[in-house]
Amino acid sequence: MLFLLRAALVPAFLLLAACASVPKAPPNAPQPSVPPQLPPSLISVPVLADLEQVRTQVLKLLPSPVVGGTETQVLRVQFNPGGSKTEPGSCNITVLDCLAKKAAGAVAVDYTAPMETVITYQVYVRDLGLRMQGSDFAGTVQVEFAVNSRFKSRLAQFGVASCGVNEPMPRVELGFAGTLGWSADNDLVITPKPWSLKWLRPCNITAFQLNVEALIDMPAVREKVRAAIEEAMQAGYRQLSLRTALAKVWPELNAPREVQPGVWLLPQPERVALVPPTGNGRYVSTGLSVQARPVLVSGPKPQVKVPPVPKLERSVPAEGMHLALKGDIALVDAAALMNRQLAGKPFKAGSRTVQIDDLRLYGYQDKAVIGLLLSQPVKAEIFVLGKPVFDVEKNEIRFEQLEYSLGTRDFLAKSANWLLGSAFREALQQQARFRFDADLADALKDFRDFRQDLGQGLLLRGGIERVRPQGLYFTQERLEAQVLVDGKLALELGNNK
Repeated sequence: MLFLLRAALVPAFLLLAACASVPKAPPNAPQPSVPPQLPPSLISVPVLADLEQVRTQVLKLLPSPVVGGTETQVLRVQFNPGGSKTEPGSCNITVLDCLAKKAAGAVAVDYTAPMETVITYQVYVRDLGLRMQGSDFAGTVQVEFAVNSRFKSRLAQFGVASCGVNEPMPRVELGFAGTLGWSADNDLVITPKPWSLKWLRPCNITAFQLNVEALIDMPAVREKVRAAIEEAMQAGYRQLSLRTALAKVWPELNAPREVQPGVWLLPQPERVALVPPTGNGRYVSTGLSVQARPVLVSGPKPQVKVPPVPKLERSVPAEGMHLALKGDIALVDAAALMNRQLAGKPFKAGSRTVQIDDLRLYGYQDKAVIGLLLSQPVKAEIFVLGKPVFDVEKNEIRFEQLEYSLGTRDFLAKSANWLLGSAFREALQQQARFRFDADLADALKDFRDFRQDLGQGLLLRGGIERVRPQGLYFTQERLEAQVLVDGKLALELGNNK
């Protein structure tokens, strides 16, 4: 009886030993994912200013005449245009016995005399030219004027001498230059340099050798002309105020945008800065730089409360657009896709044949676990660990650095040690792959060249310059992919010239 009992216990012992050697499945315990930290994004709102429109506006604002008035000066008047110049020993014509002395041959006569001159003038702006290169601004103003001069003396009244009255007006070109920038009130202003003056059509009142250039170039007159033109120029620049543009686009910058059915882009602007103006001849480029933290959300349209318009700054610490995209797939769906590739299809691993009847997929720590239920060369479930990799261009998941679990290595060493070689794992790495989240692929495709007409002359444009997969992460039930997108995002004003 004892012999029979011992004989019966031997198969049972061997059976228990065989069961103990079956690989134990690693637990479904994935390492928690850490969302990537994104730098702030920059949304540009470009504005192109047409200096020709500024010119037109300034000419409309200038009065005609731009300045006018009366000035009184004491000028020296030449009474004998053909006379000789004043020499030592000469006497002035205003002295009573001067002519008698000349007749005696004692002296030469000075035919100039100081005269109180009443000058009445009107100045008209005829043309305006504006150009800007880089930050250097330059302009020219062509002005014409009419002058009436009346001379008064205790000796005589000489009537009226004029220039530009009932004849072509003298013309002057005033040149101005400076740098164009933003004022403390966020208006465009010129930091001016000294003005220049060039006579295009000079005029002398030849009857008395009066120099009209000296008359019209009087500091008081020139300052009045310059002040009137600068005031009109500043009014023209105020038409380009970006505060108006910001008030228009701020609600649009906060509004959610549907980039796919049920997928919304939330720009989430935070700060706004003015772009320094830069000229290229006729046009001046400027605009707004908006610091934002855009995100994508899915579901019904989000309700966003528009915050107050922020204070304009001179710069914001942001560059380009940075957007985190997330794709995911249920682990049961991923396993089903892999089963279509592998289950029930014997394949060669070196010179041997392997058949997988079923598989499962889940995460353990930072690894993927692929459970393979084999029917050939052994009937058992073995476990392969690997690193999941997301191929963005192919929208495909594959696995690299495949290795067996510790229990699987021990099991195969006793049952099918040839599987411990690299041939099976290399064959598995080639075939264990599947297509990932189609929505993520569509979102990346749409963002390659994204355009959306917002109406009211506004166009939202985006583009992808680089896609950076940040990794794949398992949860208990899903496989998630984090992708960072670098590119550009701009809100264009269709009528901004």
